[in-house]
Amino acid sequence: MPKKSDPKALRRLAELSVTDESTVDSSGPGVSTPTGSTRGPSWSVVAGLILPGSSSYSRRRALSLVLLLCGVVLPIAVLAVLAIRRDEITGLVLDRNVLRALEVVGVLFVLTRLVAVVEVVRSRGPATPRRLAISLAVAGVMLVLAPTAYAVTRVHDLSGVISDVFVSSGSSDPLAGAVDDENEKEFTTVLLLGGDEGPGRWAMRTDSMILVIVHRDSGRIAMVSVPRNLNVVRFPPGSAMAEEFPKGFDGLANAIYPYVFTHEEIAATYARGELQPEAVALASGLSYSFGITIDDYVLVNMQGFLELVDVMGGVTLTLDERVPMPGNVPGAKHDYPPYIGPGEVEMDGTVALGFARSRSGDSDYGRMGRQRQLLSALAAQASGADVLRRFPDLAEVMRWTVRTSLNTDEFSFLVERLQDGAAVKESIGLAPPLVNTGSPDFEDIAALIDAVQYALAENVDFPYA
Repeated sequence: MPKKSDPKALRRLAELSVTDESTVDSSGPGVSTPTGSTRGPSWSVVAGLILPGSSSYSRRRALSLVLLLCGVVLPIAVLAVLAIRRDEITGLVLDRNVLRALEVVGVLFVLTRLVAVVEVVRSRGPATPRRLAISLAVAGVMLVLAPTAYAVTRVHDLSGVISDVFVSSGSSDPLAGAVDDENEKEFTTVLLLGGDEGPGRWAMRTDSMILVIVHRDSGRIAMVSVPRNLNVVRFPPGSAMAEEFPKGFDGLANAIYPYVFTHEEIAATYARGELQPEAVALASGLSYSFGITIDDYVLVNMQGFLELVDVMGGVTLTLDERVPMPGNVPGAKHDYPPYIGPGEVEMDGTVALGFARSRSGDSDYGRMGRQRQLLSALAAQASGADVLRRFPDLAEVMRWTVRTSLNTDEFSFLVERLQDGAAVKESIGLAPPLVNTGSPDFEDIAALIDAVQYALAENVDFPYA
């Protein structure tokens, strides 16, 4: 028979009493819940997914602070920078260092949440029911992982696109012309080339050639169209093309590119790093003939131009008169109407390409003017937000349709200047009656371009506009 007061029994009774009290639920007397209710770890998992580190602050303060910094503060800081610098968004998304940083932030965004939920689950004792918490942790991490992995993959692909599109000469010298011309240092001149071939095909005629002249200090721009049927383009003495054509090229200007492409021995003399030698040769001829330094080029396949317009959501132009549309343009996605305009016209890529290439209503020279008008409108209507939202698809189109010797900073600067419609001050074509394309006076053309540059530098009207 046990003693009246057994110390061991009393201690055991006290322990059971404490245990019973600790398991009583706050919902009312007599209602109890097992030790380690799933409500605790489940809510901690949710907190770890939303604010990684918040649920472990009382246990592991150092780990908690690291998780909060890398998983919350850093992503918010990146979003804030993008919002603050949204007007420079083109430059940001083309900066490979920025893209690498975004990849790292994306990985940290997922990794910190994974560490947080694992810490929550492991911090519970072995007797604690954890099935719901573990299931919630797995589902939550997968929910975060899937979209983040997709975004990081697209960012990584974009880095590859930039490598493909922005080819390098390995030098900071101008593409063609005088390196030490003090007057030319006031201006950046980019040769825009539109070819008549499709995806990935570069042996093409350059039916669209536009010199974009930018006054560096003011950002004012002039666009000067070069006729595709310009004759006897000359080349610098001693160059391979000058030796082949001492009196000037014996075909139209738009045939220079494919001529060089089909003559490997000539193309080899114009090789400069990763640049297309055909574009270098064409820039060399126009630079020498016009007496102007050409710093860079942008080459676009016209089929790609159609896709670029579609990706950007189309373009709207106000036309002063009716413009007949072409019967057929390669790559068109639907039939053309007989004409468009006058008035406001919303164009998809197919209609925009037809508008840029049609000659049935006027001539090559009228087409040159429409190309400049379309380029200005497309650039002006593409906001930074549009570029950011559509950039993954835009980049995929650019991969096979665009090549440029501009670096990413120069390209973004040019796009930003073109987006400011007021920056395009002058727009002319080297066409009759200003220029006799069959027998051009290149000294007269050089004087015209000098007058354009003067108008940009002094912010005065160009007399021949």
